[in-house]
Amino acid sequence: MSDLMLLSLLCSKLCHDLVGPISAIGNGVEILEDEDDPEMRQQAVELLAHSAELAANRLKFMRLAFGAAGGEGVAINLTEARRTAEDFLADGRGELDWPVSQDEENLGLDKAGVKVLLNLILIANDAIPRGGFVRVELKRGESGGPPVIHAAVRAEGSGARLGEGVELAFDAASAGEGLNPKSAPARLAADLAASFGATVSVMPRVDAVELLVDLVPAG
Repeated sequence: MSDLMLLSLLCSKLCHDLVGPISAIGNGVEILEDEDDPEMRQQAVELLAHSAELAANRLKFMRLAFGAAGGEGVAINLTEARRTAEDFLADGRGELDWPVSQDEENLGLDKAGVKVLLNLILIANDAIPRGGFVRVELKRGESGGPPVIHAAVRAEGSGARLGEGVELAFDAASAGEGLNPKSAPARLAADLAASFGATVSVMPRVDAVELLVDLVPAG
């Protein structure tokens, strides 16, 4: 699979997630143009404000997850990453549970590590169509080997399961056949993890799916 094809699928995912709030903005503008009733106009203003905030939150999240934010190899503040994820999930199906660790600032991941983590959060959120929780846990490795951060992202909710083709997309060695906009973030996460010698493991549970990967701190 070419980088261009992956890029196209990620763009499709971005467009899919933005079409709702942008369409709502258009509806709000139409109401303002056609309505004289003060109450209806106030509702339209509230719709515009909410939809604009939703679109901005999704753009900010995907810029960090898919794009070149932060610069090559630069450590990205985990507090910023958590806040971006919280805003992204605030109006979605999942609620973020990402506790603050005492040594969080010292865990600083490089850009690739943060992008892997955010893409796993995106995939976990898509895995709970009936709502639930997206839980994130980061723990520094205790072994005497190279520095590593054990990351676990867990989707919990009734009927939680990965979308079509997502688990296969985590296999960075696969040809990428059948990749689609919903599974493209999994392939991006797998490719980024492979760049520092890691793989993403999928652990299915009852009404839950856990995604595990070892990330590297910024050097």
